Amino acid sequence: MKHITLREPEKDKFSLKNIPPGSKFHFIGLGGIGMSALARILLQSGYKISGSDLNKNHLLEYFEKQGSEIYTGHCAENLNNPCAVIKSSAIKEDNPEFKKALENNIPVIHRAELLNALMTGFNQKSIGITGTHGKTTTTGMIATIFHKTAQQPSFAIGGEIPQLGTNSAFGRGGYFISELDESDGTIEFYSPDISIITNLELEHTDHYKDGFEQLLLTMSRFIDQSPAQAKIIINIDDPGNNKLIERSKRNKFITYSIESNDADYFAEIIETVPEGKFKVYKKTCFLGEVKLGVAGRHNISNALAAIAASLECNLQFEDISLALSGFTGMKKRFQTVGFANNARLIDDYAHHPTEIKATINTTRNIADLRGKGRVIAVFQPHKYTRFEKFWNEFLQSFDEADLVCICDIYSAEESPIQGVSSEEFSKQLNHSGSYYIKGSLDRVAEELIKEIRADDMVLTMGAGNITKLGGIIIDKVNKKA
Repeated sequence: MKHITLREPEKDKFSLKNIPPGSKFHFIGLGGIGMSALARILLQSGYKISGSDLNKNHLLEYFEKQGSEIYTGHCAENLNNPCAVIKSSAIKEDNPEFKKALENNIPVIHRAELLNALMTGFNQKSIGITGTHGKTTTTGMIATIFHKTAQQPSFAIGGEIPQLGTNSAFGRGGYFISELDESDGTIEFYSPDISIITNLELEHTDHYKDGFEQLLLTMSRFIDQSPAQAKIIINIDDPGNNKLIERSKRNKFITYSIESNDADYFAEIIETVPEGKFKVYKKTCFLGEVKLGVAGRHNISNALAAIAASLECNLQFEDISLALSGFTGMKKRFQTVGFANNARLIDDYAHHPTEIKATINTTRNIADLRGKGRVIAVFQPHKYTRFEKFWNEFLQSFDEADLVCICDIYSAEESPIQGVSSEEFSKQLNHSGSYYIKGSLDRVAEELIKEIRADDMVLTMGAGNITKLGGIIIDKVNKKA
């Protein structure tokens, strides 16, 4: 069984302490949401940035406007005397910029190493949020709370907060809030002062080839290496988390739940749609009510985690509640992108069966509350390996939708797997309203425009380029108007 195991000297080897402001960092794949978050913090804290990506997007344009050296495409000439090169697990050894850095003895730092250095390098208390589902939204909620309560936090998130217009910032306050990615094992780089674990379920099987046990061992090492005084806030509604608690050497956790009032923090749900509303208890002490700007049972759980972390940092409940009432979600997380033919188009990052089921269920509840309109689920599978691994689970995820449209698989540069296709999945899906649309997003949009009616709620779901579909539909409808 293979794992990433980090000895203490290795984990602490990269630090910003000996790198003076004004030094330049080069990012391979700067246009990615996670990489750009770290680059922005470096830029705002006094360092210089250069970077490349295969295609230009709004994130690269931001750095270009700041005077950074930005390149489209990867080539060795893009490196112009940086103090270090930053890469993610997606960058392979044959990347020309990676190869040149090694040839010229330029330090190559994994993005997780840099994030750990940022979290520990500014004398700020670190709050790290991880888990299979919900970590981006939970991190966004906490960052919003700390921003709205004038804490001036630093934060780095794998998604944009629409109200703040960014996914990261360097703040002068006392806290650094960050989403911690468990997908590739680099979660072990971190030792936050406060950790939040939303849930644990098998995912990212390209890394966790030995299944859930490998994930559990990785997460056990993550929390067991935390300092004794560190706080671990964990959702005990989740079976995977409960297995982690049993496995851990730690004997103290701060628990939260929307099901059990035995937890340290408990939410009594009043309603889940059109927005979440609930009562909050700390032990047996009633703290007050919270009304969210987002819907869904899962978001109440995310909010409770954010509330627990904020209270553990001595913020006032009334201020926390007020900040959460104005939180309207993260970009690509149940985000309304517009309307077409008087149907609401909603984009969601859901690409795992559990996420898809939760997103459709929330939409179903909203439609039922309104008493009109259909739920149309448009799903783009992400990666052949994930689709194959969770094939049967995906088949059980669409029951609450009225119509299901399956798009071609977004390969993420994976090779096809025989027998794994969207067409075959659509045939096996036991749903009277399912069909497969072959081809480009343009073609998918044309077919959907023929189908959608007033009051429908159209969900576009996936981690690939499906996020563009809502905008394409709107543009086509407007041109025909």
